[in-house]
Amino acid sequence: MGPSSRSSAGVWLVLATAGALLAATAAIAQRGPATISVDEIRPGMRGHGLTVFRGTEPERFDVEVIDVLHNFRPDQDLILARTPHPILNRAIAVGGMSGSPIYFDGKLAGAYAYGWPFGIEPVIGITPIENMLVEMRRPVRGDSFPGAQPLAALRPRRGEAPAAGPASRLAGLPPYRGGARTAFDPIRAHRARLGLDRAPGPMQPVPASTPVMLGGFTDDAAALLGEELAPFGLHTLQAGGGQRRGGSAPSSFIDGGAIGVQLIRGDINATAIGTVTHVGGRDRVIAFGHPMMNAGEIGLPTSTARVLHIFQSSARSFKIAEGLEPNGTLVHDRQSAIVIDTDLQAATVPVHIQLNGIEGAPRTEWNVEVAGHRLLTPLLVFSALGNAVKATSADQTDVMYTARYRVDIEGHGPVELSDRGYMSAGPADARTLAGLRLFDLIDAAYGNPFEESRVTGIDLTLDVRFARDTYEIVDASVPSTEVDPGSDVDVRVVLQRFDEPPTTRTVTVHVPERAAGETLQLEIEPGSRVRVEEPEARDLGDIVEAVRDRFPDTSVVTSLKMPTRGLRFRGHVVRSLPRSALNALHRVSGTGPGRPFVTYVRRSVDVGAIVTGSAQINLNVRETPRER
Repeated sequence: MGPSSRSSAGVWLVLATAGALLAATAAIAQRGPATISVDEIRPGMRGHGLTVFRGTEPERFDVEVIDVLHNFRPDQDLILARTPHPILNRAIAVGGMSGSPIYFDGKLAGAYAYGWPFGIEPVIGITPIENMLVEMRRPVRGDSFPGAQPLAALRPRRGEAPAAGPASRLAGLPPYRGGARTAFDPIRAHRARLGLDRAPGPMQPVPASTPVMLGGFTDDAAALLGEELAPFGLHTLQAGGGQRRGGSAPSSFIDGGAIGVQLIRGDINATAIGTVTHVGGRDRVIAFGHPMMNAGEIGLPTSTARVLHIFQSSARSFKIAEGLEPNGTLVHDRQSAIVIDTDLQAATVPVHIQLNGIEGAPRTEWNVEVAGHRLLTPLLVFSALGNAVKATSADQTDVMYTARYRVDIEGHGPVELSDRGYMSAGPADARTLAGLRLFDLIDAAYGNPFEESRVTGIDLTLDVRFARDTYEIVDASVPSTEVDPGSDVDVRVVLQRFDEPPTTRTVTVHVPERAAGETLQLEIEPGSRVRVEEPEARDLGDIVEAVRDRFPDTSVVTSLKMPTRGLRFRGHVVRSLPRSALNALHRVSGTGPGRPFVTYVRRSVDVGAIVTGSAQINLNVRETPRER
């Protein structure tokens, strides 16, 4: 055999050996880590844990078993242990260490996960690895993560062809049927259903708190977001949290490394911080050792993270950290762990906010991505909007505004709307911002009962003008409160414009003959406050049209409340029915004749400026008209 042949044989031997080693490594990965079961744990056993105290490299800390608490959670025990360490002796239980892997006899036992409020010794609870591995192997439903992209299509594994098209599991999201009106109702309703508004007792073991690092937030916006997320065990910290600029950053997860769950990223950031317990085979990672929100299949974007410092406090110690490289999707949020699929890129909602009319502001344009989820998206969009406005202008003064926005809804294209109005407390008036129809459209996308849909983008422009250019309804009167059935009544509406004398507008209201003998309530309101009776929706398009359909913001609307009732059917409305007809319809068996509503006779007059205030008059309708 010549030198060339021997050289070729050597190369093939090296390749064959490397291939065998890779195959063996893959087989070990498929079998999972070497583990030790709860049944093998004994008091006094000593081991170690891994976590990041600073930077991105995990460090060891000592662990000593106290005992095993059986049946701590449904089908889940808890290993009680001490963690003697110069930092942990003072910090006790540290938020952000959740998920730190714990080893005994060189085998993975579980994850650092629980602590006790106001503890004075470093005693923690460890979630057994058996429970976490069950969740890591748990499949996902085929329709849980709409809009997510399999990264294999963009980043094929060695020796594999790129995936052809989106995976079937990304087809769509079962509709959320909460029907919330404002930005916060969905998340509050979910908290109430889970009993999360009840605080734990002072001696109850609780998950080591999950810190959410806020970057670029104002104090007001941080406090509001913190109030909404606290019942889930998520504690917001105004400690930065933006992505690091420059320098190298790890792009892959490692056992004991820091992990971030990115709720908001971009010009502002909100990232929940924890620790990786184990990087398994088949692109799965387990972390935390307890739920983040206990939301099941949730689909939030995740990232690697860097720890800057462990802040030690008698109230609550925590890691100060920041997100680094986006990597994977949180696919399971369960009792014993969160599970990340590193081969899936979560869908997010890009949000662009442009503020006009605020001269000299250091920033008037904001770009962020928020997590796409039916529970969280409305709250996160509101937080981003409120923060952008507050950071741009904190003025507490009269403001006229026009909000123009485009909401991209999957399957329906862009929906464009505008709202006009007045804020008495400056541009960042939270109540006014929450009332924008933008949030009705978001709710329609995620909450409609007809089809799987979602929001794929939001573009909002807020034009503000520091002025009080409004008409306030200060009074209303009629020549007489005793009126004839079938007559027209002139309603004198007194409007007060700021720094000007009052002015009067007359609106003619018709009193139907069917109101004979009744006492009717007449309401005088701005058009923006009047809700038009709509037919029962047949599809998402009908819901969107119902959001569009309202009286102008510059109109005065008179609404005469009738004693009769109307019925809403799919696709049409019957606005007035005699009681006999209504009762007869309600006695019909089968699928039901429609939904009843109060009937109004309305008139609208445009006054050319934003209207505020309201008035009310009671009209007594005679049984028969007076003789002329």
